[in-house]
Amino acid sequence: MNIAYLMQEGGPDVREKPLSGPANHVWHVFKELQALGHNVRLLVQYHGRIWRSDDLECFEPVKIPRLDRGPLRELERLVRGIQSRLRLPYVNLFESLRFAQACCQGLADRDLLYERMGWMGYGGGLAARRLGIPLVMEANNGDFISELERRGVAPRGFQRWLAIELMRRAVRRASHVVATGQGHRERFIDFWRVEGTHVSVVENGSEVVDLLSRDRLRSFRADPAASDQVTIVFVGAFEPWHGILKLIPAMARVAAKIASARLVLIGTGTQRERIVQLIHESGLDERVVLTGPLNISQVSEYLAEADIGVAPYCGWMEFSGLKLFDYKSAGLAIVASGQNGQPATLKHGHTAWIVPPCDEDALSAAIIGLASDAALRRRMGQAARLEAEECHRWRHTALRLERILKECRAASRTHPRDAKCMA
Repeated sequence: MNIAYLMQEGGPDVREKPLSGPANHVWHVFKELQALGHNVRLLVQYHGRIWRSDDLECFEPVKIPRLDRGPLRELERLVRGIQSRLRLPYVNLFESLRFAQACCQGLADRDLLYERMGWMGYGGGLAARRLGIPLVMEANNGDFISELERRGVAPRGFQRWLAIELMRRAVRRASHVVATGQGHRERFIDFWRVEGTHVSVVENGSEVVDLLSRDRLRSFRADPAASDQVTIVFVGAFEPWHGILKLIPAMARVAAKIASARLVLIGTGTQRERIVQLIHESGLDERVVLTGPLNISQVSEYLAEADIGVAPYCGWMEFSGLKLFDYKSAGLAIVASGQNGQPATLKHGHTAWIVPPCDEDALSAAIIGLASDAALRRRMGQAARLEAEECHRWRHTALRLERILKECRAASRTHPRDAKCMA
């Protein structure tokens, strides 16, 4: 298939290294679809400019003469001026029209558009209708409003209502929606009021399963007791919903019980300064290592020497983040937040201990239990790694996605008037 991967608004920058978690997802989905024999082209808007790439290495700017100059450009300036002076609601019209036109210019040979959903971006839906091809939407957030509210930038009043209605129309233009986890899927269906049959879950994969062979993992080593130190690791963004401010107090309790325990925090984010302060206040300066952001090869080196991976999500709809697949791939015993059957990728007591979100007592007790029992850590870590080898390579992700894309393409040819497909 000829596939277009679209990111109009809020797309992760795959040009910046080391790749962020979202950018890592985009990069691997793109590359794995190519490896399966598909012709994939990225069309993305970064910092107000539209770019095109066929390999994620070279990026060419996309020019749109019809909208970038002449009468339509002057009309845009006039409308923006009036909007600014009168403080009229923002509808992202010109940006979406420009992105739709860029799609029509450079993607006329595509069989299907695959768009990473972004807030207030609906150019992909407009382009799909003009080109007469299906649009499959990738939803990496259940509703966007939740995250915007946590960041303190959520729209209010009429602007909020207008933005949601515009996005609801964009969602309904999609032939199918792919969510990266069950929590996102459930929230997406509920918030955007769409049929559940049109939303599927395709979980992330992990590069770590190929970067680290079994013999490098502590849970598979013949001499697992060579070091008495127990290393607990967190990988991810330092944002409120990742629960690090719950993890640090829990770690203080762990340190009081397990003299050899230490914590490695890999990543960065808006809460970094508060985290550093809390580490100091908790007397954990000698027990906690902050690495800063690392590339996946560097992350893998830390994971290979770790014993327990933690994912203490707090106040979030989705518990199946990318870190869980990396932990499983590295053969770690896992302590993770979860509820209502989430995260589906973990089996309580088999590959992980699942604890209630935001519960410091349960979090510390689970870590202490695993830190105190090397044999249990070893069994869990081995079971997690075997599942990763069987299910969590990025190739597995791409194969699941390929099936959905093929079914939507076939449905659009069989029933061109019915845009929906049930993958």
